[in-house]
This record gives sequence, C-alpha cells and structure tokens, in this order.
Amino acid sequence: MKYSREVRTGFIAIATIFAFVWGYNFLKGNDIFSKQRVYYTAYTNVGGLTTSNAVTVNGFKVGLVKDVYFEPVNREYLIVEFMLTADSYEIPKGTKAVLVADLLGTTSINLVTGKEEGFYNEGDTLTSDIEEGLMAGITDLSSSLATTKVKADRLFESLDSLVGDIRDVLGPGDRNSSVNKAITDLAATMDNLKKASGKIDGILSDDGKLGKILADVEGFTKTLDENKDEIDNLLNNLSSFSDTLAAAELASTINNANKTFAELAEAMEKINNGEGTIGKLFKDDSVYDNLEAATRDLDSLFVDIKANPNRYVHVSVFGRKEKKKK
Repeated sequence: MKYSREVRTGFIAIATIFAFVWGYNFLKGNDIFSKQRVYYTAYTNVGGLTTSNAVTVNGFKVGLVKDVYFEPVNREYLIVEFMLTADSYEIPKGTKAVLVADLLGTTSINLVTGKEEGFYNEGDTLTSDIEEGLMAGITDLSSSLATTKVKADRLFESLDSLVGDIRDVLGPGDRNSSVNKAITDLAATMDNLKKASGKIDGILSDDGKLGKILADVEGFTKTLDENKDEIDNLLNNLSSFSDTLAAAELASTINNANKTFAELAEAMEKINNGEGTIGKLFKDDSVYDNLEAATRDLDSLFVDIKANPNRYVHVSVFGRKEKKKK
C-alpha cells in the first residue's frame, strides 16, 4: 500500500514534533511516559535551587524539582514544586523537605522521612527546612559579596585614578610620545614573538623537522638495538684483525720491499749506462741499425717469395715422374 507525499510529510512532521517535545522534557528531567506525582514546599531562600535539581531520600534520587516561583500573595516565600518519578515510593506524613548542598555547591531537596502514620496525597504541601551548613554558607556568601563589593568599589576608584595618570602621561592626542612608541614597539615585538612561536610549534610538531629528526634517531637506535649481536661480532673481528696486523712482521716486509726497490734502481742505472744486453739495445745505435737492415732483408725475401713462388716451392698434383735412364 502506497501513501501519498502529503501523508508521508504529515507523519514526518508529527514524529519531529513528538521527538522535540520528548527531548525538551528529557533535558528538563521530565519523563512524559511515567506517572508524575507533584508536591509542594516553600522556602524563604532556595540557595540556588533550580529546575531539574534532584529530590532524594537517604541519598537515593526519587524525583526532581519541577518549578520554583514566588508565592502569589506573600512574595517573601518561594514555592518549590517537585515531582516524584519513583512509582514505588510514598511520602510518609511528617516528612520534611530539607534544602541541602553537596561539596560542589549543587543544591537539592532531601526528604527526611517522618514517623507519623499515613502518606501525603498528591498536591499536598510538605514542611520545609534548610540545612544549618547551607544557611551558614548563604550567610557567609552574602557577607563575602558585601566585602567583595567594597573591594570592587575601591578597585574601580584605583583604576580610574590610574587611567587619569596614564592620560596625563600620554598627553591629549600625542601619538608621537615615547609611551605610544613604546606600546607600538611592544605590539610589534609581541607579533614577532607570535610568529616565532608558530614556527617553533611547526618545528616541534610530529611532522616538523625536529619530529622527523627524533623519529630518525629513534629508528636508528632501534636498528642498533636489533643488530646488537652483529655489531658485537664485527667489533670482535676488527679487534682480531688489528691484533693480527700487530703480530705480522711488517718491518721485515718493508725491508724486503726497500731491498727490491734498491736492486731495481741499480738495474735501471746499468741500463742507462749501456751495460748488458738491454743497455746496449738502448745505447748502441748499431744494434738498432742491424735490426732495421735485417727487417728490410726479410721484407724483400717475402716480396720475392710472393712474386716467384716456384723458385722456392715445387708442387705436383700427380706426383713427380722419375726420369728415364738414357
């Protein structure tokens, strides 16, 4: 079954209104689905008691304050209208509605159970009372407020005098005075400090340079800790290698190398002096000339062999015939 758009819109509007009413009453502490039994009491001073404050019996919440207003005829009294939300609780006669305050200063009504027979009916008015500590606190608060007012008046007078002195120092409309310049410089300094603070915050943040450096250092430290055994082995190997180098006969090796270099220098000197076969090859030009002449003769021989191969090589396909005897 399909509903028209108007019907669905009406349903949504009704649901919205119902949710608003329920939420409003819920925030005020009223449960529209439970039975609400309303009772009354009166005080000369409610000590900050407001709507939705708790109504308790021996520390257990049985209701809440519904409304607080002045008594229509005798406006010296304040009427407190409270309701019980606990369905199973009945108020015995002789019960007093005592105004109390907790450690945080929140005021509430504590029902001190009476000893008389019977119970109060809905709409009855209970006898009221105020806790002694609360009355002393209200009196102290009033005294403190009066003292604070006197001190505030004195403070305002001092501020007025201070403003007058500052006005005398600054002078009327003198923007180039030393004080104005000092204030301007101070404002500029504060602005620079604010910018510097922002940059420092950026550096110190997790995504800043210092945060990245600390993250890298932390990662490096973690890597060192994970590879502690390998690093210990490497250091031990380096120590063993250095001990081996220290124990090696380096002096003997160096002496042998120096001796080899000396012999090589002596051989080079003999070659430069023309001594020996290699020396003569480098110093005697006739050896070079003979080698060059031999190379030319060998080259001429190869050219003649290439030009007249039959002179040097005899080739026969069927074999050589023997000459007949005459």
